[in-house]
Amino acid sequence: MLEVYLFVNPACSKCLNSEQTVTKVTDELDCKVCLRFIPFINLSSINEANQLNLDSYQMTIDYKAALYQGCKKGRQFLQLIQELTLIKKEAYTEELVKQAALAVNLDLEMFQEDRESAMVKKNIVADQKLVQEMGISDHGSLVMFDCHSSEHGLLVEKINDTQLADLFKGVIKRDSFEDFKAMPNLRVL
Repeated sequence: MLEVYLFVNPACSKCLNSEQTVTKVTDELDCKVCLRFIPFINLSSINEANQLNLDSYQMTIDYKAALYQGCKKGRQFLQLIQELTLIKKEAYTEELVKQAALAVNLDLEMFQEDRESAMVKKNIVADQKLVQEMGISDHGSLVMFDCHSSEHGLLVEKINDTQLADLFKGVIKRDSFEDFKAMPNLRVL
């Protein structure tokens, strides 16, 4: 089984592309994959003057709340709100959030309760701690663990979509991440 963490900024179109690519590649693998999108936001930079960061923070809260109804629904919700705001250039409003929640079949009442809960905020802080622990310096980074054959993780910075499928297939065929040390944008953790 592979455990995959993709560190994303919800208000970043490059991250949306990475999410879609990683989802597609992992869905095509012949092994079980636990895929997690981890919001990577700078909590200290969020203020009233910076709407992009405010939207990013609210998207993160809403994504974490959606995850309480299932990882797949949570990822679908995140990608839908990203498509609506980043590609279709719609404003991030309560109405847009409600439409997205309904589109991915979230229980609206439960979703509303969860997005206002203290637990969601604790989860966001825990994610930022994970970012620090794994040494993530930029969104768009991916960390992969092969739970069956390696005690090490593999950090991929600046994901190259054409390299990604080969990387996953290569990891499945190997017993260790040590063989990947020579690749320039990869680091064994």
